[in-house]
Amino acid sequence: MNSNSNRVFDHVLVIMFENQYRSYVMENQYFNGLAQQGIDMANYFGVMHPSQTNYISSIAAELCNMTDDNPPPSLLPQQTIIDLIEASPYNLDWRAYMDSYIPQNQPWSPTLAPTNDYPYDIKHNPFSSFENIVRDEKRWNKIQNEATLYSDLLNGTLPAYSWFTPNMWNDGHYLNGTTDKDPQPVERAPVLVDQAATWLEGFFASLKFPGPDSHLPPNTLVVVTFDEADFEALYDPASKFKYFYDGPNQIYTVLLGDMIQPGGVAYEGYNHYSLIKTIEQNFGLGSLEKNDKHANWFRFLWDETFVWEAPEETPLNGQANVACATFADAVYAVYDSEDGNLTCATFDGYDWSSPSDLGIPSQGDLAMASTNNNLSLAFVNDQAKLALVNYNLESGWSPTPKVIEKGISKVSMISFNDDSQLMIVYSTQEGKLMSSITNSAGAWQPPVNVGFSSTGDIQLGSLGTSLFLIFQDMTNNQMMVCSYNLAPFNVVTLEKSPYNGPQSNTTINQWSPNVYPVAHFSTAAYAGTPNENEPVTEPYTGAGPLACATLDGVMHLVHPGVSNSLMLTESFSIHGLMTPEKPISYDPGQASTTNSGYGTLVQAGWSEQSAIHGANVKNTAAMCQLDDELIILFGSSGGNLSLIRGGY
Repeated sequence: MNSNSNRVFDHVLVIMFENQYRSYVMENQYFNGLAQQGIDMANYFGVMHPSQTNYISSIAAELCNMTDDNPPPSLLPQQTIIDLIEASPYNLDWRAYMDSYIPQNQPWSPTLAPTNDYPYDIKHNPFSSFENIVRDEKRWNKIQNEATLYSDLLNGTLPAYSWFTPNMWNDGHYLNGTTDKDPQPVERAPVLVDQAATWLEGFFASLKFPGPDSHLPPNTLVVVTFDEADFEALYDPASKFKYFYDGPNQIYTVLLGDMIQPGGVAYEGYNHYSLIKTIEQNFGLGSLEKNDKHANWFRFLWDETFVWEAPEETPLNGQANVACATFADAVYAVYDSEDGNLTCATFDGYDWSSPSDLGIPSQGDLAMASTNNNLSLAFVNDQAKLALVNYNLESGWSPTPKVIEKGISKVSMISFNDDSQLMIVYSTQEGKLMSSITNSAGAWQPPVNVGFSSTGDIQLGSLGTSLFLIFQDMTNNQMMVCSYNLAPFNVVTLEKSPYNGPQSNTTINQWSPNVYPVAHFSTAAYAGTPNENEPVTEPYTGAGPLACATLDGVMHLVHPGVSNSLMLTESFSIHGLMTPEKPISYDPGQASTTNSGYGTLVQAGWSEQSAIHGANVKNTAAMCQLDDELIILFGSSGGNLSLIRGGY
């Protein structure tokens, strides 16, 4: 078999269980023990609700407008990871093993309509939803059952990519021997978690896995995961509507295999799109060009970990305001000079150019971003006016700043849509947040009200096909964030169904009507569920200045602490988040006028916060990407701007 040299594993087997919050699963002794034998993905999330949405997205890198558990109205036309595998030049193969599936009951035909065959359920078989699998006899016949898995292992024919779905009892969906018409336990855990653990323990025992005598081929990565998080009824006593999943979509995921060092923990945020991206990276598959394209991946399998280096001094004498952006393979830094004018210098990763005076007086906030052909600088002058100047390699800086707004306090700017457009967000002196974007011709469009206010620092960030606005809540020092979706494939619409409805619809090119804290999810004991810990949101506080930039699918935020100048940092890397059409509420009585929050910012958490030791921020900070590094510029006690590099 041909192979690519970057490969870490030769086979991957994905096993997906059902509907459990991570903390519930970790209470089970067997699941907890597995986590200690592999890499515990401690900050891993499902994509959406209910179940089928996560199965679909796990192979298609998008929801395909599926937001319920009903079969698609017609077979889905989108491509999946199967198309990438079969198009690979490395002669890769794939198989989907469905527990309790009877292939003879659903023989292929040109008009095949997949159906349930309980305890096998097609909503847990994502391959049965796609037209180019169901209508292709060869592909359809690659969907087999657990007996074929054992046969493939005995014959040495386990493919490079394998998917295994346990049946409706073994995956922890229903009590053994029952159906959806039988009474089920009110509490999802611990009964159904224990039931799934018992099955998995027996299944792995039959494979002698994990261990040196495993029946799996050498260099096989096994991913044990869940589709989504669901909570006991008592988590939200007010909720009487089953399909309101009222909390973080944080799930148990563990990586196992002979290439894994036991006991590892991955604290960076990941979801099902990260898993697709990891498989694509490992086998050199390219991309489906959806939420997998920019997603972060399991770089630790390649012994790559993100690290901030120690601060280093620069020759730039600026302390009040600084902005930076990458343009023409260099960092352009603009800062206030001692004479009150803006000064610009460039950095190629090794050396700084001599500073040049732009001849523009400014003592206010600065922001920079670059498109493919131009560098744009926004600044607040001494009259609280927001002005713009542009730079290109042919003509240099534009001679006259263009004033675009008056009475401005703070400003942030970012490029998007493959660096072809810009967004600017600014706050008025009263704190009202406004935004504007450029159209395809580069002209600024009329500003729109973001819907929130802040008299503190503001910062735009990007992650895949989403923009995020981060700002300070000056009443409690919390940092808040709201989202802005750019991708048509992350818009979902659905008429009312038994499983979901328009309360989960999402939108594009609009700010979210909700804002949430920059926060990490942890767990704590709760009197209502004494056997399981419940989710706790831990908001992060911080003072300005804020600085944000993205590297390899991870958005990094830095800022000083509230009561000290030490630089703190946290990251966000949950891709494919959607922007709700209506305000989010968990009150089922408001289902017709609010959004459920499924697949949105409210259900995804940030990494744990850490400090960049040796970095104490004075007055100003900015961050941008240069090649495979992040560059932070910040005011320090030494008088000159200091620089920090971050990368893998």
